[in-house]
Amino acid sequence: MLRKIAVLADVHGNLSALNAVLEDAKRAGATDYWFLGDLFLPGPGTQNLYDTLKTVQPKVWLQGNWEQGINAVMTGEGHWDNASEIYFARLTEYLVKRLAPDDYQQLVHRPIATSVTVNGLTFGLSHNQPERSTGHDLYPAEDQANFDHLAGTHDVAIYGHTHQQLMRVSSSGQLIINPGATGQPYSPYAKFLADQRAHYAFLMVTDAGQLTVDFRKVAYDVEAEIATAKARHLPYLKLYEHLRRTGLTSTHDAELLARVNAEYGYAAEVENFFQYEK
Repeated sequence: MLRKIAVLADVHGNLSALNAVLEDAKRAGATDYWFLGDLFLPGPGTQNLYDTLKTVQPKVWLQGNWEQGINAVMTGEGHWDNASEIYFARLTEYLVKRLAPDDYQQLVHRPIATSVTVNGLTFGLSHNQPERSTGHDLYPAEDQANFDHLAGTHDVAIYGHTHQQLMRVSSSGQLIINPGATGQPYSPYAKFLADQRAHYAFLMVTDAGQLTVDFRKVAYDVEAEIATAKARHLPYLKLYEHLRRTGLTSTHDAELLARVNAEYGYAAEVENFFQYEK
């Protein structure tokens, strides 16, 4: 049977982008959906986002480094002397207040990597490297050895995390793919960063194991997504507006986050909400 697989990663709370991608994949006749992690934050999607992804019954559903970070905050590893961690904790508070406890537990207990065989082709699927969900070693310009490690013994390795669409090969010729980011695409090259359409990859695998890869970019209503964030009282709203319009994050801008945290009293709020020893 010809398999048509929609591969998504890095939605980051952007339900508008996810809906656009799922609609595009449905029109293309997708038979399977694989999700490689980082479903939530910093966007306003919460239970509605989880339920939307669940409707397509992904055969692969991984967690990424943001899910692991969310669980770290929830289990006592937050530090309120760091502006970026306050930012992450305040967004985590926003999420967990709006996500069913059973769904939260499923989310944070999903694997970060798995293997799948489709019509004789073996696929290694991970958020970043198979043994860890974070790190910079799979950014496009990094060492070939890092990609050889990712490929392992699989015919095809697919990963997310870097938010950039990519196709390359291992030293042995195995195929390596990144579908890009559905909800938060990125490029270090300004002309491509300006194109903020939602990313995903569409794979076709014939009965004989012949693989075709189609990198897709899908337009969606960015202003409607911003309006949703306003209506849902998303923390750090102005930063999310900036992200949606430019593709540039503020996650590690300590000076900016310190000012916003002070303006809205977020440090005291997260300390009160989580109430654990620092």
